[in-house]
Amino acid sequence: MRFRYREYLGGPDPLAEPDPPPDEAVAAARELLSLVEAAEVEDAADREALSEAEKALSRYGEGDRLAVSDVDPRLLARLLGPQGRAAVDRWDAADHTLSPRELRRLADVALRDTEEARRARGSGSHRGGVRPGGEPDGTTRAAAHGSVVDAVATVRAATLRRAEGRGRDEVLRAEDLRADGTEPSGASAVSLLVDLSHSMSTRGLHETATRTALALHALVGSHYPEDRLQLVGFGEVAREMSPGSLVAHGWGRVPGTNLQEALRLARGHMKRHPDLHRHVMVVTDGEPTAYTGADGDPRFSWPAGPRTVEATVGELDAALRDGAEVTFFLLADDPQLRAFATLVERRRGVRVVRAGGADLGPAVLDRFHEGR
Repeated sequence: MRFRYREYLGGPDPLAEPDPPPDEAVAAARELLSLVEAAEVEDAADREALSEAEKALSRYGEGDRLAVSDVDPRLLARLLGPQGRAAVDRWDAADHTLSPRELRRLADVALRDTEEARRARGSGSHRGGVRPGGEPDGTTRAAAHGSVVDAVATVRAATLRRAEGRGRDEVLRAEDLRADGTEPSGASAVSLLVDLSHSMSTRGLHETATRTALALHALVGSHYPEDRLQLVGFGEVAREMSPGSLVAHGWGRVPGTNLQEALRLARGHMKRHPDLHRHVMVVTDGEPTAYTGADGDPRFSWPAGPRTVEATVGELDAALRDGAEVTFFLLADDPQLRAFATLVERRRGVRVVRAGGADLGPAVLDRFHEGR
């Protein structure tokens, strides 16, 4: 995961100042370094590449996590053979997670970029950007992107921080910024269902879907803490996911689009919050091709068989009876998906939004605000 997210194409890299590597990753890098030092390579270009990798691994072992960007795992696997390939895999696995602080930075940047895209297309202009939902309640909270900063509370927070001995030489830190707290104004139970099928990756939609989920998670956490957001990933099976597990997902060749089970998990989330407004948002690039049988095992068929469609639509109808509104964000345009869209959009409480990859984030946030 770190190899995928160490750079951010939308602007300044939010991981440009990463946390130090974990101890197990340092140990794995040193193991790999010993293999590099012992390697005997005849080709001059390969020797030079190994020399550069050796320098980077040494820096990494000393705590420089950014040094990972100077190491080509595929090159090392090729030059060091099976033993080296195994060592690279151990290193990758040990350094595969983002720290909570890094994940928050990634989510904040995703929200910032999505909000900028919304403003560029004229979305949300009547709201003045992202704003908390209720009236001021006399409290303050950490300011997030789009918040109106409370200058007095910010100065007070900075003064208390310096008095505690944290960063005495720094007049102001980002953590000092404060905004007005607000009363809840109609909370929602929101389920975002993200298609994890291989076609999302081959169409280049997986990064967009992940960043959209991170942006929504950051928005809810910073502006609508009374809401309850659930993230569900669905491929052959569906499962509830954290933002970190969604970022870490490998997007491998897993067949199936089990929307039926994802909708079932969303219904469970709504039942846990019976007093909240209910909204299910589905991000997918294909029609359902799998469902979960009575024995708990997935059934896959492509093209989608009648039983798959019947089971999926049955779960959708149950969610609608439970009082949910359901929005489908369709990221492709093929006959099977059009047929499924025609089937579901006739139902009261269902909206179908056709979006390209660049439009997904703004479209999801627009619909989230409308739903509230």
